[in-house]
Amino acid sequence: MDMASLLLLLSLAALGWFWFDSMSALEVARNAGRQICGNANVQFLDDTVAGTGLALVRDESGSRALRRTYRFEFSETGNSRLEGKVILLGSRIESVTMEPYQILLQTDSEPVLALNPCDDPNLPDNRNTFTDNGGTYDRPCGGCGKWGGPGARH
Repeated sequence: MDMASLLLLLSLAALGWFWFDSMSALEVARNAGRQICGNANVQFLDDTVAGTGLALVRDESGSRALRRTYRFEFSETGNSRLEGKVILLGSRIESVTMEPYQILLQTDSEPVLALNPCDDPNLPDNRNTFTDNGGTYDRPCGGCGKWGGPGARH
């Protein structure tokens, strides 16, 4: 076997290792995106992640490892697409970040934006009977029962 054939075989073996390692890292990133979206109670869109970066870096022990960056999309309401990012160092998750989004409370009919305890959809909504002076109430709030008193912020 001449040197060119040996070099070709080694190159093919390295390419095969890189492809299998990339597929395994892609699966780790997809599972991380799915899990973080499940924990945050948002929708993991398209059930996929896309590779956006690859770099050779040193890890904590000083050895070289591949740092892969993947992006995914999620939605808090189903009407918007927000972006998240998963960074892997080798096969370990280094960080997960998500764009800021509104936290929603799920009801039986449709999501409701949770602004304060009075906006809880399970509580009676008697707020229309109170005098709202920029957040001050002259009597107890019907939603949460707190007594604002004159000049108190609710």
